[in-house]
Amino acid sequence: AIMVSTRVVLVTALLQATAFASGRRSASTLCRQRPSLAYRATGMRANTLQGARRVVSRRASESNGGMDPIIAGLRVASPVMSLLKPVFAPLSKVQAGTYDSDATRTRIEKEVKSSPVVVYSFSLSPFCTKAIEVLKAAGAEPKVVELGAEWIPGLISSEGAAIRAELGEMTGRTSMPHIFIGGESIGGLADGTPGLLPMKDDGTLQGRLKKARAI
Repeated sequence: AIMVSTRVVLVTALLQATAFASGRRSASTLCRQRPSLAYRATGMRANTLQGARRVVSRRASESNGGMDPIIAGLRVASPVMSLLKPVFAPLSKVQAGTYDSDATRTRIEKEVKSSPVVVYSFSLSPFCTKAIEVLKAAGAEPKVVELGAEWIPGLISSEGAAIRAELGEMTGRTSMPHIFIGGESIGGLADGTPGLLPMKDDGTLQGRLKKARAI
């Protein structure tokens, strides 16, 4: 049920953002409908819905300015996905099963320092795909570590599941993408510490990439 709800929310966000960008829906329609659909799919609290409305409204003008409609949709979907983190985190440990935690942690610590920019990714995730595109558009050539096609059992390798679980232990984050610049975690596409798009928005991304000698 969780997996279905997640996919419903994400697809809904992407479709509505695309429709908005092409002029088929107005910003006010998005503000009314998007939170309502999300509520039925996930049972979000009212205050979260209000936050989603503010995100949609804020991104409306950006979409009119030629912003990638998929990124606009992912920005809207990100707060919804964040609600599921308390569920995904323990599931990642169950999915990983028994693994060598010390060896996996040592691998991650070496890997994140092996390139100025490292992205842990799921190959079928639009969040991951867009994060890599944003980094490349900024002039970086990220080292991409694919953990599998997705987190769903059967689509992620045992090694990928172990890395995902250990990243959760190290940083509290099990969702992908997980981006490291200069060996330090910045989170994911639209959220994190502070996240890739927030850095792009506030103008700090270029400076961070230069400091890491990624560009």
